[in-house]
Amino acid sequence: MRDTGPHGGLILKLIRERKGFTQEQVSEIMGIARRTYQRWEAGESEPEFGLVFMICECVFKVELLDAITIAREYEIERKRA
Repeated sequence: MRDTGPHGGLILKLIRERKGFTQEQVSEIMGIARRTYQRWEAGESEPEFGLVFMICECVFKVELLDAITIAREYEIERKRA
């Protein structure tokens, strides 16, 4: 099976929590419905790559590569547990 990397919603959730934002704050800043953002984090739908990039870089002030690395490490730790 091919490894596709962490889900965009997982990346957003982990970084959002580290940076102390609420889902409502992020959705408001980005001008998207809160429920849409919640679905991304829950893995019910996948955000477009460009939106993940924009939220990480512009809202959270975290480079996308760093955010992906954090999510990847989280997934590895979760698999070990």
